[in-house]
Amino acid sequence: MAFYPLYVDLEGRKCVVVGGGEVAERKVASLLECGADVEVISPDSTPGLEELAREGRLKITRREYRRGDLSRATLAIVATDDNAVNTEVYREATDNQIPVNVVDVPELCSFIVPSTIRRGDLVISISTSGSCPALAKHIREELEETYRDEYGSFCDILRGFRARVIDKYDDPKERKRALGRLIESDALDLIRAQDDLELEERVKSCM
Repeated sequence: MAFYPLYVDLEGRKCVVVGGGEVAERKVASLLECGADVEVISPDSTPGLEELAREGRLKITRREYRRGDLSRATLAIVATDDNAVNTEVYREATDNQIPVNVVDVPELCSFIVPSTIRRGDLVISISTSGSCPALAKHIREELEETYRDEYGSFCDILRGFRARVIDKYDDPKERKRALGRLIESDALDLIRAQDDLELEERVKSCM
């Protein structure tokens, strides 16, 4: 199956995670990072999930899943080892056209979660379309060594620079050239060196 790569805005949207173990905790963390409104449904949950609930960052419904729990959900993730539960959640989700991922059960997934690197606004995702997640993880670990935290800072600079370029140049070609000058400059090296004064001058010179 060929999957269509897509980034989804989950800010403030209800996402249901069925299961309360370590895998569920990892899935919850990634959803919270995107600003989702997360509900966990599980009779038991990890200390990490309990702490997030105490902080008011998610809701835990402490019982087994029941049909109807996906009401008004934008997305569902299932992380249990109970095939009957996995299948029931999948059926409710598909009946209501809710995207669903049952962890490690590809035949019960309408979407898959790629292996992802986040550096601020920079997001790099790697997928093998479910054929070998271990390879996607291996590639991600290699890329993490290349794309470090300074890329997040660089994205912040480029966002502001791009807005200034749009104000300054009417010609799209001139805008593209200005952005290219900054991207191809030594700005990343200056960020790594924490040389803020020289970095400011470099940004000005690329304008």
